[in-house]
Amino acid sequence: KLGAIETEARTLNRILNQGGQDMFPAVVERIHVEPGYEKALGAALGEDLDVSAEVSAPVRWHMLDDGFEAQPLPAAAKCLADVVRAPAELARRLSQIGVIDRASGNQLQGQLKPGQRLVSLEGDLWRWDGFQATSEAPTAAAQRLAQKNRLAELDSEAVEATKALREAEALFEKAKQTSTDKVEAARDAREAWRAAQKELGETRDAIAAAERAAGQFTARRSALEEARNRLADDAQDALALYRKAETQLA
Repeated sequence: KLGAIETEARTLNRILNQGGQDMFPAVVERIHVEPGYEKALGAALGEDLDVSAEVSAPVRWHMLDDGFEAQPLPAAAKCLADVVRAPAELARRLSQIGVIDRASGNQLQGQLKPGQRLVSLEGDLWRWDGFQATSEAPTAAAQRLAQKNRLAELDSEAVEATKALREAEALFEKAKQTSTDKVEAARDAREAWRAAQKELGETRDAIAAAERAAGQFTARRSALEEARNRLADDAQDALALYRKAETQLA
């Protein structure tokens, strides 16, 4: 996401920097308009946005200080100057431009005083002298203003994306460390399992040996039991012969 934002920002920067070496930069470069009003401003000023405010420019915006009092716009109109930050040379012009809903343009056009004009957010224009222009493709100036606003949005998005990226990187490093710990634990567990398997084999061997020894002991005991029984029988027989012999001797 951050890569996409940076790519778009670089593209917009290249576009906006084209013509940046002009001897007399256009006044549009010094204008900031609230998002959504770019087409309205482009329709209101048109090619005049490409004129410079430099005093040495052959065609220029000139600053007038003669106590100009702006005529009130129709009540339904919002003054364009309220949503535009521009050089003081444009103050008169902006004060006499109102932003309205496009459906009410024809109705309000008749209320305009000399020099005033109305525009819609879509880029329609109604002028005090009866001139009208419907919205079509946005003017180059309107596109440039929209690009400048988009570039500002991208700066904010880039900050958030960078923050998210850093958080993701931190989570990744934590997960990576956890994975390393788990791998080490698994290796230790495998070693312990192998040791347990070896110990189990040795225990089984010991049990088998013990079982063999027990079998041998049982067999020997049985043999001894049989020998004792035979000896006991022999002893009984000998005792009987001894008593018989004593009797005979007596």
